[in-house]
Parts: sequence; structure tokens; C-alpha cells
Amino acid sequence: MSSTQTTNRYLVRYRDLSGAILEGCIYASDAMEARDLAREFTAELRLRPNLISAILRIA
Repeated sequence: MSSTQTTNRYLVRYRDLSGAILEGCIYASDAMEARDLAREFTAELRLRPNLISAILRIA
């Protein structure tokens, strides 16, 4: 990410393997970067990225 890009807050919502809904807040330049960062930080998402149900930009 270059220094001229603005970062936004994104809420990444996903289910764990037991079915519980979890959420995490990530700062990223766009939703795709938020998804990639969520996958880096969460082992379950690294193995199963389809567990992500929503990526919402927070104002």
C-alpha cells in the first residue's frame, strides 16, 4: 500500500468451524485488501477463506 492511499475501517464477518459468527475490524485501502489481511491474521480463514460472509466498510 502506498502512502498516498487512504485507509478505511472494514468489518470482516465470518463463521468459525463450530458455526459461531465472529467479527474483526481491519484497516485497509479496499475490501480485497481487508480480506487478504483477515486471512493473514486468522488461521481458520487462511485454510478456508469461504468462511467469510461479509466485508463491510465502516464510516
